[in-house]
Amino acid sequence: MPENVYFRQPATQDMMLDILFIFCKLNPDIGYRQGMHEILAPILWVIERDSVNRGAGKNTSNAHTDKGVLEELVDSCFIEHDSFTLYSLVMQTGKTFYAPGDSKPGAANESPMVIRSAYIFEKLLPRVDPKLSAHLVKLEILPQIFLL
Repeated sequence: MPENVYFRQPATQDMMLDILFIFCKLNPDIGYRQGMHEILAPILWVIERDSVNRGAGKNTSNAHTDKGVLEELVDSCFIEHDSFTLYSLVMQTGKTFYAPGDSKPGAANESPMVIRSAYIFEKLLPRVDPKLSAHLVKLEILPQIFLL
């Protein structure tokens, strides 16, 4: 093993799958919905890009200094943990958009995301950008597809 390689980080894709799996296990009422990965991806990307590979077994005697504390906060061995924590915090508010629709007989059975997307597409977009709105209507693309 080369001297500067201390451990192998899981691939970003593996981390993303693990984070989404654990989140869904902890939130069985929501589970996984299309688009959740699109919220996680930039969080994971930023945490990974800002991380520092201190390496396992490296001397951490300067952990009490400002530089040591900062290095420990952005240590690459915590990428998955930190990403999961931030994603969970974002989803405390965001998961309401992914809640299943009303399953009562005769109900519209639309999720909050579909309702919000329809409102933006039908009411707000035509006021703000009529040309774009007309173009999207002409293409017949469901609003939740591009507004997600």
